[in-house]
Amino acid sequence: MRLKSIKLAGFKSFVDPTTVPFQSNMTAIVGPNGCGKSNVIDAVRWVMGESSARHLRGESMTDVIFNGSTSRKPVSRAAIELVFDNSEGLVSGEFASFAEISVKREVSREGQSRYFLNGISCRRRDVTDLFLGTGLGPRSYAIIEQGMIARIVEAKPEELRTYVEEAAGVSKYRERRRETESRISRTRENLDRLDDLSDELGRQLDRLKRQAEAAERYKTLKAESRNLGSLILWYQQQDQKEKQQSVSLSKSECQKYLDQLASALSSNERARVDAQVAREDANQALDEANTAFYTHAATLSRLETSKESYQQQIRQLSANRVRVDMEISGLKQLIVTDRDEGITAAQGQSTLSPELEKTGTDLEAIEYSIRNSEDDINTLDLELGHLLSEFRRVESELTRLETAKKGLDRQQGLEAARLQDIDQARSELIDTDPNLISEMRVKVSELFKRIEKEKIEFSELQLAVDQSQNLVLDEEESLRHLQGLNQTAEAELDKARRIIEAEARIDSHEISVWVTQQTSIIGRVVEHIQIPAQDRSAFEAAYPELLAAFVSEDFESLTLENMPSGLRVVSLDYLNALPKQIKKVGAFQLTNHEAYTESGLRFGPGWVERIVGRATGILDLKARVPDLEQNQLEISRQANDVEERLGEALNAQDLAQGQFTIKSDLLQAIEKESVQLSNRLAGLEARDQEITTSRERLEREKQSLLDGRLQAQEEHSELDRRSSELIRLQESIQEQINPLRQSLDNHKAELGRLRDERNKKMNMRSDLRVEIERLSGIKSRSDKQVERLENQLSGLQRELEVLSQDSASLMQSPGVSDEELKAAVAKSQKLEQELQTARQILSEKDQLLTKLEGQRVSIEHDRESRSQAMSEIRLTEQAIDIELNRLDDELKARNAEEIDLFEVESRFKNRPNAEAELDRIKTRIDRLGPINLVALNEYQNELERKSELDHQHSELREALETLEDAIRKIDRETRSLFRRTFDAINQSFGEVFPKLFGGGEAWLMLTDEDLLSTGVTIMARPPGKRNSSIYLLSGGEKALTALSLVFAIFQLNPAPFCFLDEVDAPLDDANVGRYAAAVANMSQEVQFIFITHNKISMERAEQLMGVTMSEPGVSRLVSVDIERAVELATTE
Repeated sequence: MRLKSIKLAGFKSFVDPTTVPFQSNMTAIVGPNGCGKSNVIDAVRWVMGESSARHLRGESMTDVIFNGSTSRKPVSRAAIELVFDNSEGLVSGEFASFAEISVKREVSREGQSRYFLNGISCRRRDVTDLFLGTGLGPRSYAIIEQGMIARIVEAKPEELRTYVEEAAGVSKYRERRRETESRISRTRENLDRLDDLSDELGRQLDRLKRQAEAAERYKTLKAESRNLGSLILWYQQQDQKEKQQSVSLSKSECQKYLDQLASALSSNERARVDAQVAREDANQALDEANTAFYTHAATLSRLETSKESYQQQIRQLSANRVRVDMEISGLKQLIVTDRDEGITAAQGQSTLSPELEKTGTDLEAIEYSIRNSEDDINTLDLELGHLLSEFRRVESELTRLETAKKGLDRQQGLEAARLQDIDQARSELIDTDPNLISEMRVKVSELFKRIEKEKIEFSELQLAVDQSQNLVLDEEESLRHLQGLNQTAEAELDKARRIIEAEARIDSHEISVWVTQQTSIIGRVVEHIQIPAQDRSAFEAAYPELLAAFVSEDFESLTLENMPSGLRVVSLDYLNALPKQIKKVGAFQLTNHEAYTESGLRFGPGWVERIVGRATGILDLKARVPDLEQNQLEISRQANDVEERLGEALNAQDLAQGQFTIKSDLLQAIEKESVQLSNRLAGLEARDQEITTSRERLEREKQSLLDGRLQAQEEHSELDRRSSELIRLQESIQEQINPLRQSLDNHKAELGRLRDERNKKMNMRSDLRVEIERLSGIKSRSDKQVERLENQLSGLQRELEVLSQDSASLMQSPGVSDEELKAAVAKSQKLEQELQTARQILSEKDQLLTKLEGQRVSIEHDRESRSQAMSEIRLTEQAIDIELNRLDDELKARNAEEIDLFEVESRFKNRPNAEAELDRIKTRIDRLGPINLVALNEYQNELERKSELDHQHSELREALETLEDAIRKIDRETRSLFRRTFDAINQSFGEVFPKLFGGGEAWLMLTDEDLLSTGVTIMARPPGKRNSSIYLLSGGEKALTALSLVFAIFQLNPAPFCFLDEVDAPLDDANVGRYAAAVANMSQEVQFIFITHNKISMERAEQLMGVTMSEPGVSRLVSVDIERAVELATTE
């Protein structure tokens, strides 16, 4: 696993998105002071989870966001991304399969910080867990920043131990152990709370169990009561259904009979129509027979008259005329009588028709009243049913309220018993001796005062130590600064010399031999040319080949025959005359009409060309060399002065540190004693607090019970109030029921009266119809009789005329024969017989009509009676439906479908047995007294809670044992790993230290025998010294010692990469050389990124990363591959 690149955006001085690639295992980051080099290390530390702004050289976490410059505005967020190459799979866990891992952190001005792993949002913990055991982290030994070398050497034993733990890879065990201990602590606290809860629940369960058993008996009896109530309702429902079936059967029979009556009435109507037609035919036949008879009688009389003598005929004719006249008079009298009878019948019919219409109108009004009365009865029935349902609901609610009041009374009794238990428990609580607590508090207070006094002295010593350390740090910083300036000056001087030397190099052996043979060559052009500073860049661009040429004092003495190709030589005279020959007119004006500018533009007649890379700056470098040499000497002098002051400050620091250590030990002893006393006091106070808490808990419970009692009283009052309201509502409903029932009875009586009146009116209408039809028949017969008599009268009148004619003709004719007379007599007898037959048939038809009319009247009367019966049946059916609906609603309200009514019915067989059993069950329920129905659920809930608590208790016990086993296992593995790692680091430390110091010895020591808590101290003796404390070492020796320890750790457990921030600053060149060699050697296994100002360290680097700040406040990156640069330089 190695670091491939760092991507910065808006972080401190890196405002623009910048990618820092790491292509080799030896990368040096260089640049002037204040350009932002250390910000790269801060970025790595920050993205790995650093949460302290102080360790990032800031006051708050938002200080890492670019805050603007003279030409740039502040940005709103900062982001850093580390890209790792995990092709070797060193990272474990879910990211082991990824060949590349990206770790990113963002922060905004609002202070919101976010982490990402491979682009997926995650927690800070996930990032730190990713690097556990790898040696990487925000404060691991893999990141050695400025000042950290001194902190490593002078670290407390406990702090130094963390580096060994990180190297051992037990940091993850430490995190797990801390989490496990926290879990154990929480588990034990939970167990204590569970024990208290379990004891309290046990007492509550005993009380609730008794109440629950009573409630269970009550529920059983109540369920049986409901079942019996449902069964009785079911019995009632079955009775109503039987009535409904009987009424339905009666309704069907009545409807069937009504249909038969309607069919008979229809048949009667058809028969009456047929009889009326037959009577009309018979009456017409009688008229025809009567006409034929009387016509023939006249003829017979005529013949008989003719038969007698003339005189006899005359007499006969006279007698016939008299007879005819008499018959005409009789017929006229009959016509008058029949007409009077018809008129009387018509008058009677006219009189009865309005009465019939009035009877029909009255009957319709009565029918309307009957329908209204029936609707009113139905409405009253429904309203009465609703009122009765509401009455029963109120009655049920009153029963429930009574049960609730009894339950409240019982609950109040239980709460009173609990109040007595609480008073007894409070009396059993024994308070802790307050005098003992006061004495302990006084002792602790005195110790704290002494501690405060010692802390003041300790602070003064700490201040002295800090002042001496600050003085040392200031001097060291000044020294590092001067050394950095010195190194920079040396680097610039060395760079200038090397560039000048490189320009003056001989490219081949052939040129070197030829130049050596020429005695007139005095050097390179660059060594002898004198060009004004403002024209040097343009001159270099215009004459790049001339600067590398050689100068000859005697141009003619040169041996030109074997002069190598590519070599250029100029004469000294030419060189001296060159500055005078060129003319400056905004550019160098040359003889061939070409010119060059400082920006690299080449002009000619009608053309221009950009020439890149022509100016090398060699002339400026040559001119600056004397100034650089003088500057380097001045910086070296100032550094020597600072080193002298630093030595004096270190001595003062060692003295203050010794006094500080003595005072620290004394303060630790006093604090240890105060901790012991504080623990004892805390125990007593905890016991006192526990008693106080128990008392307060009992007091709260008592108050809660008292409040509950008040609440129960209020609920009891509320139940009484509700009962009173329900009783008043019940009385109100009863008051509404009685008038409704009275009104219903009145409406039923009125309905009966209307039905009787309807029957009377229907009978009257039937009688009127019969009488009107009878009168209509009489009038019809009278009209027909009058018509018939008038026909007879016309026949007699014709006969009278005939007689008159016959009398006249008789006077003229001689008479008729006997045969003719006999035939006429026989025909007359026959016609008379036919007339009698027609009269008999007409009489029979009249009798049939009268009979059919009587049958019709009887059928009508029977139908009216049956219709009334049908209406009563329908009312009864409707009442049964209403009752069935009520019973069905009550059964649904009782959830009767969930009850096996047939099983219940099989136990009681009939309704009286069920009602008797229901009375017995109600008596048993009353004997139970007040019932706490909530107790059943409470008992079940508390029982489940107790079971859950027992289960939790068991799980917590198992978890505690598991956690304790895990602690023991972690401790075993930690001891083993720590011991092995410590021994390995100690051995490696002893080997690395002599290499860096060129001798001497060093080792690590444990401060305690307990490997889980022991600290680690460093003992180091450079060559020729026998110092007893590491604090007596110089700054450079401390730095090398710390580096020896870090390298020793890296040899044992190399981190993927290591950042070194100017750790070579306090070292001299010899030590820097050994340090650089060690880093180069270890870079075979570890990737090193180091910040340095030292040229020796730079020479060892394979890649140079330059950080510049050409724009104030904004850092930029310049990367140089050293090997590639050397190859290019060699090629040129």
